[in-house]
Amino acid sequence: MGGVPENLVDENVVIVHYDLPVPKSRARQLVNNDPNDRELRLLLAKWRTWYDWATETLRSLGYPIGYSVIIADVERLKTVHEVSERVKERYQKLKNMDKWGLLPSESKIRIGVVRFRPASSEDLKTLEVMFKDYLKDSLETIKDYIIRKLKAEKKDPKDVNRRVREMLRRLKKQDRFRLLEHDPELKKLLALIDVITTEV
Repeated sequence: MGGVPENLVDENVVIVHYDLPVPKSRARQLVNNDPNDRELRLLLAKWRTWYDWATETLRSLGYPIGYSVIIADVERLKTVHEVSERVKERYQKLKNMDKWGLLPSESKIRIGVVRFRPASSEDLKTLEVMFKDYLKDSLETIKDYIIRKLKAEKKDPKDVNRRVREMLRRLKKQDRFRLLEHDPELKKLLALIDVITTEV
């Protein structure tokens, strides 16, 4: 396929897997019992913000290949540990607000790293297929987003373009092996996105 550098076979990559805690099941009951409890609603809203931020930050470290699993190159190892600490620090602030005991302990945050070395060219091809599938799906989603926002919802093209550029910027940051630069199919999708945003 020619996308991932051949010397990746001789380099380590890391598999990052994570599990983030969610509020205990009785949270819904407490909200239903007292829908005017602003402190409780604020806590749950802040937890949701934390969860979304943590998930997006972790997934941006590399190529998500499934729910809560990311593959990244070994150079990101230090960043993975730094992100892990930030995730835990922000969660602890939520725990300090939790007078209802709804949030599990910080120990329930599990962010693990496994070093992985492709043993053969077949392993490398398998990795490349996974990486490319993720990038292709992401580009298709961006393309559909543009069409929906511009043609169906008649949104301001400038706002849509700004949002698309941000999505592409994050995607390129994830693309540690530069498949977006070298893979012909992905390059065509990028060109199509550029045409759509230019024409409308």
